[in-house]
Amino acid sequence: MFVHMRCLEMLKQGVEIVVYVPSTIAHTYVYEGITVNCLPSKDIIKHLTNKDKLYLHLLNIYPFSKKNGWIIYKHILDKHIPAVFYVHGSEVQKYGSRIFEFRYRIKDFLIWLKKDFLVIPKMKVFVKTALKRENIKFIYPSIWMKEDMEVNLGVAIPYFKIIPNGIDVDLFSYQETYENRYKMLTLRPLSSKKYAVDIAIKIMSFLPNNYTLDIYGKGFYKKQYLEQIKALKLEDRIKINSSFIDRNDLNSFFSKYGVFLCPTRMDAQGVTMCEAMATGLLTVSSLNTAIPEFITHLDNGIIGNNLEAIAKNIIDNTESMEKYKNITIRARKSMENIAIHKTVAREIEVFCKL
Repeated sequence: MFVHMRCLEMLKQGVEIVVYVPSTIAHTYVYEGITVNCLPSKDIIKHLTNKDKLYLHLLNIYPFSKKNGWIIYKHILDKHIPAVFYVHGSEVQKYGSRIFEFRYRIKDFLIWLKKDFLVIPKMKVFVKTALKRENIKFIYPSIWMKEDMEVNLGVAIPYFKIIPNGIDVDLFSYQETYENRYKMLTLRPLSSKKYAVDIAIKIMSFLPNNYTLDIYGKGFYKKQYLEQIKALKLEDRIKINSSFIDRNDLNSFFSKYGVFLCPTRMDAQGVTMCEAMATGLLTVSSLNTAIPEFITHLDNGIIGNNLEAIAKNIIDNTESMEKYKNITIRARKSMENIAIHKTVAREIEVFCKL
C-alpha cells in the first residue's frame, strides 16, 4: 500500500507514473486510477530504457523464477538506467538476521541457504556496482535500516537519503480518544514473530483488569497466541478477531480505542504504528531497531523492553487526562512532519538530481 500511496501523491505533484510488477503471468489492472502492469521480469526490461527514471520498491530476487528481480537489476546496470532504490528491509537482509522466524524445519534450512547464498551475494553485486554510478541513489526510511543493510551486505553506503514512508495525515485525522483509554488495539499479521503479538499479550498480564485488548490479524500463529492467552488466564480481556479492516475505514476504527499496542522484534519504521499516532492513539512499542527514530519515550509515545515498566507507563499516561492528551497531540504533530505530501516532494527532489 505504501507504494500505491506514493504513486497517487506523485500524480498529484505532476509526475507521470508507470507501474511494473514482476509476475509469472502477464496481466494488467487499474486501481484508484493507477495502471499496474504485471509481467515476467524478462518482459518488463523490454519497456525500460535509459530515458526512464526507475523507482525500485521491494524488488526481490527469486532465483529460477519468472519474477526474478535480478533480471531487472542487471538490466539497470548494463543499460546505465537512472534509478532510485528505496530500501524497505527484506530485500537486503540475510535470512539469519531474522532468526526469530526460524522454525527448525527442512523448509527453513532451504530458505536460509537460498537467501544467504544465492540472493544476498547478487544484491551485494548490485549495490557495490550502483555505488560507483552517479545515476543510482539510495533512500531509507530510517538510519537503522541503512545501517542494517550495511551489516547484511558488508558494504558501506556513503551517500544516501533518509525519507520515511509518508503518512496520509488527511485520511488519519486526529481524534479525541481519551474516553477509550482502557481499550487497547493490536493490528498485526499473525504469520510472523517479527510483529511480537506474544509480547503484546504478555504486557496485558501486567495491567489491571479494566484494560482490554483486541487483536486484529490472521496467520498460523493464531492458535499459539490463543493458547498463550488461556495460559495467562486473559480470555475475558483479550480477543483475537480475523476480520479485515479496509484502509479507508481505519480512522473511524481507530477512534474506538485509546491505546495502540504494537511491540516489535524488528521494524524499519512501522507505518501502521505511525498512522495510529496520527489519529491520536497513545502508541506503545519496543525500544529496538528503528522505533526510537519515530517515538521518543514519554514525549510522543511509550517505548521500552521491560514489559512491567511499559505497563506502568501505560497506566500513568491513561490515568492522567493531561498526560494522555499531551503525548497524543505531540504524536500527531510528529506525524505531520512526515506527511506524505512532504516525503514524496523530497523523493521527487532526489529524482530531479539524477
